Amino acid sequence: MLVGLFVTLENLQIVLSADKVDACLLRHIPAATRADGSIDRSTERYEETAFVPVAAEPAAMLRDLLLSEKSYDWQAGNGGRRPQFYLRLRFHRGDDVVALDFCFMCHVLVVTHRGQELGHANFSPNADLLLQAFLKVFPRDEPLLGLAREAGLPQ
Repeated sequence: MLVGLFVTLENLQIVLSADKVDACLLRHIPAATRADGSIDRSTERYEETAFVPVAAEPAAMLRDLLLSEKSYDWQAGNGGRRPQFYLRLRFHRGDDVVALDFCFMCHVLVVTHRGQELGHANFSPNADLLLQAFLKVFPRDEPLLGLAREAGLPQ
């Protein structure tokens, strides 16, 4: 299943042997409403904040969690919700980049490479561990701290 999420072994290798890992927060720009009241989903997008380097320890933790079959519930969906992604994590190897966007409301992540979506998965089995790793990257981010409080995680 893990190869299915990343599509190719080459994409998995980028994550496994990245020479740089960085992350940013995403700002959701909602879809515009047309004059007739319908929603134009093509206008929905995300703005990236500045990317910050991920230190070796949280980078290794995130990599190991993302490459573990135990991190995913392959049978689960997104609970009928439309994901609203909040974090983007990028693994770089040379000019190649695999990016993952995370929605902690529905525990869905999306994997992209060269702007193309490769796959998505429900990360609920290890959502708390992923959240703890992201808190090492963004220790003062209030929405992440709020999620940690809700989950009963140590601050």
